[in-house]
Amino acid sequence: MTETMAGRSNGTQAAPLVVGFGEALIRLCPAGFAPLEHAGHLDVEVGGSELNTLVALSQLGCRTRWVSRLPDNALGRRVAGHARRYGVDVELIWEADGRIGLYFVEQGVAPRHTQVLYDRGDSSASHLTPGQFDWGRLLEGAGALHCSGITCALGASAADAVVEAVETAAAAGVAVSFDLNYRSRLWTPEAAAAAFRRVLPFVDVCFASPYDLRLLADGSEVSPGRVLATYDLAALVVRRQVEAEPGRLHIEVAVTAGGRSAVGKAEATVLDAFGAGDVAAAGFLSEYLVDAPLEEAATAAARASAHMYTIPGDTWVRPQGPGTEGLSHRIVR
Repeated sequence: MTETMAGRSNGTQAAPLVVGFGEALIRLCPAGFAPLEHAGHLDVEVGGSELNTLVALSQLGCRTRWVSRLPDNALGRRVAGHARRYGVDVELIWEADGRIGLYFVEQGVAPRHTQVLYDRGDSSASHLTPGQFDWGRLLEGAGALHCSGITCALGASAADAVVEAVETAAAAGVAVSFDLNYRSRLWTPEAAAAAFRRVLPFVDVCFASPYDLRLLADGSEVSPGRVLATYDLAALVVRRQVEAEPGRLHIEVAVTAGGRSAVGKAEATVLDAFGAGDVAAAGFLSEYLVDAPLEEAATAAARASAHMYTIPGDTWVRPQGPGTEGLSHRIVR
């Protein structure tokens, strides 16, 4: 595998195209940190790991395309319109009589924890199967394909569809970016590890938490170097967060690539705990795809992740003004 993802891009100076594949959902959240069972009304947002990353990448100067399956109804159109609003091109299968996945977020304040309730069974995206998309066409001119373990967790056919996508991308010389993104309420550690091991042989850049990495080693501690060597990765990006005090996080993004390493650090006051990992991936890729120094890519990931914690909902909005230089993109359109 190549040492940087830029080596697999189309070789032009145009903004790189990142294609994302995965499920989007409707997020429903009580206002004002109310418990869900007491809520009188719910705020409606759009979420979903791959789409969150693409929305952030679009704001950081990349061209983006989202590939998925949606129900042909008002909620499906809400999701598609959300993607387009942020400049994300969409390639969708519209399912008649389908349903959108839902998730309910009950925001906690210490000592009460934030809780998530999923209602995504039999969603349109869970019906993803191999052979539904012309990946040769969709990946033409792309610099990277971005997927996550969450899509693999939707079911066996969806996991097969992810394998088809990453295998096609690798064969075409398009870099594969994969966020392990384990979710304990979707599947078991054993099932997740088995799925990850199917995908990782095709991956160039892997995003993970320390817990994600332990899944690959059957619960044991494992070094980044060993993971890189085992799966012949170009880069491994590990995001850690430590609560310094209630509501305040220290964020560290450690990158290992091509015999080098770099660490980006940031601090965040937490307003909303969702989407920070997705935006970290976008911050990293926006720099790495244009061959920025590894240190700058790691720092961009940490700062973008920290900023996401200050925004309600799953959708990142790029900051403007003094003090945001570390989140500016390097691409001249």
